[in-house]
Amino acid sequence: MNWKAWLHGFGAAVIGGAASAAAATFAEPQDFNFTHAGLIALAKVVAAGAAMPALAYLKQSPLPNSTKDSTQR
Repeated sequence: MNWKAWLHGFGAAVIGGAASAAAATFAEPQDFNFTHAGLIALAKVVAAGAAMPALAYLKQSPLPNSTKDSTQR
């Protein structure tokens, strides 16, 4: 496995999770708005939403080896 493909998949998981969580602004605009408290709440929800698929991706595809010798047999 190469780093470029791994980073692409990891980034896609994080962005997808964050975007899904950011959709909460449409469901609860009184809680997630552009006030200071609203932005803090939104950041927490987006971070949690991004963490779940990121951790699932790490479980499925752990960090690739940095040396080529360990992948060749």
